[in-house]
Amino acid sequence: MKKIILLFIFFSAFKAFSAVYLKVLYIADSSVIYNSKKCLLTRDSPTDIYQVFDKTIEGFTYEEGFEYCILMEIQTPGISEPPIPFDSSQIKYVLSEIKSKKKTSVHTTIKSITIPDSSRWILYKLKTKDGTKTFSISKAYLQFDVKNNIVTGNTDCNDFTASFSTDTTIKFENIITTKMSCKKFSNETAFLNMLNTATKLKVTQKLLYLFDDKKLLALFTRKK
Repeated sequence: MKKIILLFIFFSAFKAFSAVYLKVLYIADSSVIYNSKKCLLTRDSPTDIYQVFDKTIEGFTYEEGFEYCILMEIQTPGISEPPIPFDSSQIKYVLSEIKSKKKTSVHTTIKSITIPDSSRWILYKLKTKDGTKTFSISKAYLQFDVKNNIVTGNTDCNDFTASFSTDTTIKFENIITTKMSCKKFSNETAFLNMLNTATKLKVTQKLLYLFDDKKLLALFTRKK
């Protein structure tokens, strides 16, 4: 579970505030090249799968061959009234404390994201334009043919097939659907948009998360 503490610091003279989040982060003993940039491999707990962290942590000097546990500040910019929109590039990551630094003999390597072959995942949460929907029962699902890099499934209205590629990220391409007429409140548009915009994947034994960078797009549960 993520350990995040929200602290609000108010600057009354400017009628603005900044938010500072303190987060525990575990850093692997080796890095990867991602989008032509050297990036850290990080996770939120010792049992999670490592993910690519493509941001700079101010004040932190990384040394290959060491595993770290750090306390990191996530700083958002000041926001006046009315709020001024800002994008993720304005967020700062700053070292607060190195809690541990341990030298390792075998380096961590991540060659690709591991998706169990022939696994089927049922839609549980989906980000829509009106918010996030949660489903107790859903017709929508994903099923992965890992050997052939093909995913099939249902949007909750139409069957679909697509190709996918994984390295440290995921990308769905060549999406083809059947052409059945959908009900008025179908989630098909949001589901297809999720496939088209997903860039990151996280898989545990029972859950599959799809993200657009840090934004959660959908959550699936594994069908036994």
